[in-house]
Amino acid sequence: MPDYPLHHLGEQYAELLAALDRGEALRRALALLAGDSRVAWAAGLGSMQELTIEQLVGDRTGMLRALRVPPGAGLTGKVHRSGQAEWVNDYFSSAEITHTFDRHIAAEGVRRVLAVPLIRDGEPLGVLALGLRWEGTFGDREVERVSAVATRAALAVSIAERARLTRELAVHEERQRLAADLHDSVGALLFAIGSGMADLAEAGGTDPDLRARLNRLRSQAADATTALRESLRTLRSSPAALALGVALRADCTAFSDRTGIPAELVVLDGDPPELPPSRSDVLLAAVREALLNVEKHAHASAVTVSVGRSGGLLTVAVHDDGTGLAPDHEPGLGLTKTAEALGRLGGSVRVLCDPDGGTVWRAQLPC
Repeated sequence: MPDYPLHHLGEQYAELLAALDRGEALRRALALLAGDSRVAWAAGLGSMQELTIEQLVGDRTGMLRALRVPPGAGLTGKVHRSGQAEWVNDYFSSAEITHTFDRHIAAEGVRRVLAVPLIRDGEPLGVLALGLRWEGTFGDREVERVSAVATRAALAVSIAERARLTRELAVHEERQRLAADLHDSVGALLFAIGSGMADLAEAGGTDPDLRARLNRLRSQAADATTALRESLRTLRSSPAALALGVALRADCTAFSDRTGIPAELVVLDGDPPELPPSRSDVLLAAVREALLNVEKHAHASAVTVSVGRSGGLLTVAVHDDGTGLAPDHEPGLGLTKTAEALGRLGGSVRVLCDPDGGTVWRAQLPC
């Protein structure tokens, strides 16, 4: 019996899953543009209207990967600000753009760049760009082609984001149901066990060994009840309350996938507090900058990201076991911008050498 229909059902299912993933949707869009002597990238919108190149196809040096693009910087930043397609036929002599990224573009051997905004239902999602490594002039056909791909990519990203929110809501509802079931079943059972052992202890008379064993069991049941209560609290937490921890864990995973260096998230004193997006976005951008610095400069073999709350302050630390700070270390542009962004929210950031080796980056933010 031929398996042709089943084979194609499997392919369609795989295609559907890929279409519901933001990263895969962007990679497929870029693959339509990149090729011989072409490099294409997609920059997503982060905090403070700053873009970050999140997907890249056809590059040779890696210098564009995870590159942060301040508002208006380069052609990518300019197109995001203007909201319309623009191009430069001679990147290095153009007076229409800032030349913030000349070194990166030159390293890639790119001569001209075309960029198109990713917009869906009037909402800016980022920028899609194509760089060519030979001289020439962009024509209407090329502009129309890249614009068409950008339109499809924006739709795919929008669908992927809605699918992600739907999945998160479904997961949250299932967690709520599980929490209720555990409370009614395991919680009630632990209470009954504790009460039963208390009765046995009362009836145990003066036998010290029996009473001691029952008291140990009662203590263990109490510990199990406390652990269950903490688990139920986590299960009932809203996606917003869990968002910071989830995002930090995702950043650690992305760092490890990108570099091969293990990165572990340690959450102290329960889940991180719920922060409004205006504050959590700044904090997450700061942590990503710290991880990027570890990737570029630390020569580390392991990284730990810790987050905890104490005395009204939320503290996030990035600790690596690398070479540490040079004696003549001066804060770079990234660290300066991070300090300014956190400072506007009443926060601060410090970078210190660990006496045992490596570097500790520590940010604090009122919560």
